[in-house]
Amino acid sequence: MKKFIAISLLSVVSSVSMAATISLPDNLIFTAVDGKTVQNKSQIDIAPGQHLIQIQYYDVFRPGVDDTDIIKSDALYWIYNLAKDEDIQVKTKEVLSSTSAKNFIKSPLIILDRANIKGETVKLVNHEELMAIIMKQHSKMMQQ
Repeated sequence: MKKFIAISLLSVVSSVSMAATISLPDNLIFTAVDGKTVQNKSQIDIAPGQHLIQIQYYDVFRPGVDDTDIIKSDALYWIYNLAKDEDIQVKTKEVLSSTSAKNFIKSPLIILDRANIKGETVKLVNHEELMAIIMKQHSKMMQQ
């Protein structure tokens, strides 16, 4: 019985350690991973492998005393092939105004910091661009 408990604990511990943690800055939230809805989280644990990560930009600016400018993107997508379990910190360039937030949404670039690679730039894609990527991959598969 003790052997069974020890093996069970070992398998639980090893399965927990086989996940990476991805953390987003305050102006980004996870909305889905591999098509499964995530409720507005800024950090997720994810297993190694290829994933489709859906993110949304959201920020509030107050240009004047009585003014509030809410900037919110449509879904932004990130196709990521996670090779191993590691902590990944996602950053964006500094966004200080609603104008720079709108510019970020037009050309969404994120910066990844990992243990062995710092400052890797990744472009997020919108829904239309994601569909084009999928169609291109599908065409390649059909030609083989």
